[in-house]
Amino acid sequence: MLRALSLAFAQLFTGPILMVLGACTMLSIACFVGVWYGVDWAIASWFEVDEEATGWLGWLSGFATLVLAYFLFPVISTAFVTLFLDRVARVVEKQHYPHLPPAKGLPFMASLVVTARFLVVLITANALLLALLLFPPVYAVAWFVVNGWLLGREYFELVAMRRLSPADADSLRKRQGLPTFLTGVMLTLLLIVPLLALILPVLATAVMVHRFHELHGTELDR
Repeated sequence: MLRALSLAFAQLFTGPILMVLGACTMLSIACFVGVWYGVDWAIASWFEVDEEATGWLGWLSGFATLVLAYFLFPVISTAFVTLFLDRVARVVEKQHYPHLPPAKGLPFMASLVVTARFLVVLITANALLLALLLFPPVYAVAWFVVNGWLLGREYFELVAMRRLSPADADSLRKRQGLPTFLTGVMLTLLLIVPLLALILPVLATAVMVHRFHELHGTELDR
């Protein structure tokens, strides 16, 4: 897992990926701003907080907006992962796995179904997790566990479907459930670093390409 992360970081700012990285960063910033204003509007509406409120109520509203926007950001930023995944995966494989035949690519409809399912589950799970905000330590742990599992599942299946059928990709992900989950948790931990959160779709794709070949290769060698 650490090997995959180090290889992904080393390749992150190379020429072929820089353009994708720039586009991903701009979209991520736009997503965060959208989430910020959405959460701000929701808090002001639900709790009738005046936009010009002063004192502790205004500070509390601003802090709640920042925290919620930050923790809901992954839900939005992963929505456009399919825009970058195949291109980034091709670059990674060209450099690190040149002996492999070209991948068939990501089936559009299959990837659309996986992404839509993932977003519905991710939004629902994070909405339910908000109930745990009354217990901040529990919420923090649950947030990392739930989002780690979901991110690991999403990226692994999408990367695997470039070379396997959707059924085989799902089967491999289930057999490698623990390594996939731990990789997802690692990616979720990176979200606490703001600059890394902005480039998560690109970084996570590169990491998961390496993890897929490691785990799939291990099974083939048995």
